[in-house]
Amino acid sequence: MSTVPAARAASGGRAQILIVEDDPAQARLVQLLVAGAGLGCLGVATSAAAALELAPRADVVLADYRLDGAQTGLDLLREIRAREIPVSVIVMTGHGSERVAAEALRLGATDYIIKDESFTDLLPGVLARVVRGREIEHALAEAQEHLIRAERRAAIGEIVVALSHEINNPLMALSAQLDLVRLDEARLPPVGRSALAGAREQFARIAELLRRLREVDLDQATTYVGGTRMTDLSRRSGAPEGGPA
Repeated sequence: MSTVPAARAASGGRAQILIVEDDPAQARLVQLLVAGAGLGCLGVATSAAAALELAPRADVVLADYRLDGAQTGLDLLREIRAREIPVSVIVMTGHGSERVAAEALRLGATDYIIKDESFTDLLPGVLARVVRGREIEHALAEAQEHLIRAERRAAIGEIVVALSHEINNPLMALSAQLDLVRLDEARLPPVGRSALAGAREQFARIAELLRRLREVDLDQATTYVGGTRMTDLSRRSGAPEGGPA
């Protein structure tokens, strides 16, 4: 499932925008527009290298095409996608740079905006649309994860019921046989009585395991050696972690 950047959690849930702009006046203007849209500003980076350090903490990277240094906003976009940083990228281009905008979308930009006379009016709406899109994606991913878990629980539940039924029948037959032997327990030699007690103890363990299997919380897992994760049969469904089984 997609995760919310720590910077967003620390800012009271506001989406965090990283501004990548090497013009101080333009950067200040964009900061004011971001704040006016009710969004948080993670910071201002003037180069692609500086932006890459902050990008993992951002929800949206708002990058100008022309940056300080040899790299451009498209170079930054390529690197963000290559590193699989889960951030939305909006590329800002100058008027007449529609080719750059098209290339940005091809490289995986979420959106673009042209710096013309309508820039200040359009930017808040573009940001709101991209942030809303991310929220919808996160909600869908979470719903999908819940659905997968529910389907997993249902499938395993069916297996548990079938398994319990198949094991319970021979187990009850074994119990009857042990009860018959127990009727003549006094006639058995010490080693026989000890073996009978051991058999009944193991029978009780299997019966208890079946009971726990029917009540187990499938979301409770324990990590064993080598990173293998297995459903924890030591706790009943709803029992607190570390509580009695």
